[in-house]
Amino acid sequence: MRIKRSQLGTALAAIFLLAAFSLWAGDSRPATAGSMNRYVSPTGSDRNDGSLAHPWATLNRAAQSAFPGLTIHVAPGVYNEAVVTKQSGAPPARIRFVSETKWGAIVRGHASVTWTNQGDYVDIVGFDISGDGRGGILNWGSGVRIVANHVHDIPASNCSGDGGFGIANANYEGYDNDIVANVVHNIGDLTRLCARVHGIYHSNLRGHLDNNISYRNQGFGIHLWHAATDVTIANNLVFSNHYGGILIGAGDSPHNGDAAFPADHITVANNIVVHNLNRYGIEEMGVTGNSNRYLNNLVYQNQNANWRLRTGRQSGTIEADPQFVNFQPDGRGDYHPRVSSPALRAGFCASGPASDIDGKPRPQNTACDIGPYESGPAVTNPWPPD
Repeated sequence: MRIKRSQLGTALAAIFLLAAFSLWAGDSRPATAGSMNRYVSPTGSDRNDGSLAHPWATLNRAAQSAFPGLTIHVAPGVYNEAVVTKQSGAPPARIRFVSETKWGAIVRGHASVTWTNQGDYVDIVGFDISGDGRGGILNWGSGVRIVANHVHDIPASNCSGDGGFGIANANYEGYDNDIVANVVHNIGDLTRLCARVHGIYHSNLRGHLDNNISYRNQGFGIHLWHAATDVTIANNLVFSNHYGGILIGAGDSPHNGDAAFPADHITVANNIVVHNLNRYGIEEMGVTGNSNRYLNNLVYQNQNANWRLRTGRQSGTIEADPQFVNFQPDGRGDYHPRVSSPALRAGFCASGPASDIDGKPRPQNTACDIGPYESGPAVTNPWPPD
């Protein structure tokens, strides 16, 4: 998959959350706690003011009025629109788009991409996203967090050119983008092979790809390419992808395979990578550096082989059945580990996230578990996540 974009504008300077921002230009009223929230509902109207009592009807109307520090609360329901978010937040004053119920706000885009984000320091949290184009969430910004979304059933029918994706960090000059606790599946045409249609795609500096579940995608479950370096991929579950599990490499734009710009300083830790088809469980390709680490991963029955590393080194690997409660290759199973699972207390905690896909703190026992689910007593966590 090849994605190009000109350099983004300089990110906004840091802005204090309660600075005198207003939704409408020229309004000098000081910001209040209520003014930092706007609302969207299928029963609203874009002629409204976006307040709790008078919500807007579309995410695009909300996006047009976004400013640093604003949280946009989206009520459950179906939103038939291709969303484009352009405004930027700032490190202490992010712009947040939050589904009020996890996966309750359903976005169905009838365009090439269902949600395109062009702003910096933006959060996209908890949406159900599908469409009839080539991509689910396409991020051009920096400092962006894509968290706890369900991205699925996108045809991406053209394998040539730019390919397709569930979630993609696409700007080669971007940085510090996180893809966390998402479920991504059924991206592309599963009846034929394609190396350009992936579940999760990351192409820039730093960032965390943690606690995701990526399965039944036409290409790889997780794919790093172009200018990806200093990235952490931890505690994901990757299975039943049709071209391979996790791929680490660099090539094509912007450095065109120059050995001076490898995919390097990548940490791949605590992942469960099983039953992926045609190629490898965890693979290096293209230009890779000597400082890639593969720590405490569980790999099992990937079709070609579990590993194909060029320059990186693995340690703490487990090659065994992960013993899920109920493994089903189509995603309809229960992928929590059984009490007898070799994934329990076998993770490398220092390279993993501080909580699991459901927000349960890690570790619950003497050491953290491999995979997205941490064992132990159930924990009730508030929604949305921080």
